[in-house]
Amino acid sequence: MSRLYGRDVLLDDLVPRLVGLDAKQPELVRQAHPDDPPALLLTGPHGSGRTAVLNALFDAYRTRLPVARVNCARDAGPAGAMVANTSPGADLLTEVACGLCAPVTGRKRVQLPRLWTGLTAVSAWTRGDQREQAVAQARMRRLLTECGLAPENTPAADNWTQDVNETLPVGDQGDLTPIAEASVRLFTDRHLNRRQAREARLFYAGRLGPGRDEQPLSELCRSFHLGDDLREEAEASLAAALLEDLRAHHSGWARLNHVPRPLLLLDDAHTAPGARLLEHLLTHRAGGARDPLVVVAAARGAARHRAGPDAAVRTLAQVAGGASGWQRRDTGTWSAGLIAVDLPPLERNDIVAMLMTTDPPPRPELPRAIRRFTQGSPLGCGLLRDAVAADPGAADVAGHDVGALRLAGQPVTRHIADRLVPDAQLRHNLVLFSVAQDDAAAHALADAYLDSDTQLAAVATARGHLHAEHGTGARRPFVADPFLRAVLVHELRRRRPQATQPPRTWSGVHRLLLAHHEAAGQPVAALHHALADDDAAYVAQRLATLFASPMSAGQWLRHLWQVASAPHPPRPDWAGTCRAVATGAPGTEPAGDFVQRSVHRLLHAVWLAADPLTAPDETLCGRIKWELQFLSARHATGAGTLFDAAQEWHDELRELRTPPSALPAPGPEGSHGESH
Repeated sequence: MSRLYGRDVLLDDLVPRLVGLDAKQPELVRQAHPDDPPALLLTGPHGSGRTAVLNALFDAYRTRLPVARVNCARDAGPAGAMVANTSPGADLLTEVACGLCAPVTGRKRVQLPRLWTGLTAVSAWTRGDQREQAVAQARMRRLLTECGLAPENTPAADNWTQDVNETLPVGDQGDLTPIAEASVRLFTDRHLNRRQAREARLFYAGRLGPGRDEQPLSELCRSFHLGDDLREEAEASLAAALLEDLRAHHSGWARLNHVPRPLLLLDDAHTAPGARLLEHLLTHRAGGARDPLVVVAAARGAARHRAGPDAAVRTLAQVAGGASGWQRRDTGTWSAGLIAVDLPPLERNDIVAMLMTTDPPPRPELPRAIRRFTQGSPLGCGLLRDAVAADPGAADVAGHDVGALRLAGQPVTRHIADRLVPDAQLRHNLVLFSVAQDDAAAHALADAYLDSDTQLAAVATARGHLHAEHGTGARRPFVADPFLRAVLVHELRRRRPQATQPPRTWSGVHRLLLAHHEAAGQPVAALHHALADDDAAYVAQRLATLFASPMSAGQWLRHLWQVASAPHPPRPDWAGTCRAVATGAPGTEPAGDFVQRSVHRLLHAVWLAADPLTAPDETLCGRIKWELQFLSARHATGAGTLFDAAQEWHDELRELRTPPSALPAPGPEGSHGESH
């Protein structure tokens, strides 16, 4: 099995059918959609394995067909850092050209005369601007050497700007146009034949339209340098030039004999430069142009959000066996040429297969615990697998607390947090905000623990990051992604106390939030933090009081889950103690009647079952079922609700899912049901 774990269909079936070449064997595959290949957009949250798929495809095809792999985020710098003859779009297309034109054994080297000429034109510089000359020299050196137009370390590659300047008329004080014309003339004279030069000029003349075709490449250069919409129009022409070059290269004998098609891999296509490039390519196709390029892009977020309205949204299972009956919709929109696939979390069998590569194999309970903690994130599963392989004995800790695993001398959660949130300051703030149940609570934490001049910006920045990078617009809890929240909470739990006012300790943070929610008239949210502060006896007593009130059984169940989903305190024996109380071990029963003692046991059982660092077993789920059945006979109006919930909670928690009856009731704020 490959290391893609659950994404193998992309490498074993779909992409080979689009390309026309098996990814592992030197065998041709019947091409799907030979006249109009769809672009493939892989989507998913941070750590979902999108980059791993692109890496696997690149490794499989890099020596066997023209393939370019481009990281769109790398060139997504601020616009202010750019000079007039460069842009993220032009830089991405330079990367694409260099990748596709790399030599491939047994195949004719790809030539892109239209794109090369266009990039040469837009690289022209304003006379005397040294930064623009440096950009032009660097881009032309790459194009000439990596596309096979000139050997490396030769005058043609190293002296481009000097050679162009020497062709300019003496005393000519013209600004941009003479340099653009001289650059194009020098490039076509040296590196293209007459037919290629003529076709390049005619292509750009056709793109620019009537009245602008006498010097189309100079006009292209001027539009690019002017920026804004004109630059975007110029970049669209460059993208179209790429596709027209590939169409010409792949025509005739190559097309009739179904020669495998070139492959473009775009990582981080959710960035502005990546999204624009993908749209430019597909817009050209939407106009009726046909080309052989197979595009596989990866973007952070959900398929429906990242793809346009006319894209075909598919699951991995649906794309097995080709492209799942895809046919371009007759809308004329760019998104009609797209298949978007959400990469799902890893399944149980994928995690088992991943862990079975360690020696000795882990205990059978560990895959469940890892699946619960990571929510099937390939990034999280992979790092935990590495931690288990580095120290197999550590995976046998009592309670299967996966947060106790270490990798390279550090807690594995630190490695995961660094990968999920690379920015150190943002990560520091998110660790603090991870226990907040809403934005107001995050602001309360910022007001108490962050510098006054960064408080407001810190919460807004964190909220924006969570929406953009982790694909969630949920407002409760503040960090809605369960895997990211579990990692960040564990980092807060294990960090040393800080001498601040109020004291930055685990207990101090939760007491502050308890007071915040009590002042806001949110007693159930306050109980959540009282439990996190290890005051379980008080919380159980309050829940028992609510049980005896006129509150509905459904609302009480939602309160129970909101309270019991509190993070556990940083106490090494917490899991063992919690299980002992949940099972009614001698000496753990509080004073009170049968209902009070049952609520006390149930609270601890649900608290342990809801903890993301462990996985509830059959015994614990059975205890929850028994307690809910017991309470069903003692509720004034909700006997049926509680009896049904007993079986539902048992089944859902055993499968590591949140019971539906525990979820917040629909409301304007996704309400957690604070009214009594």
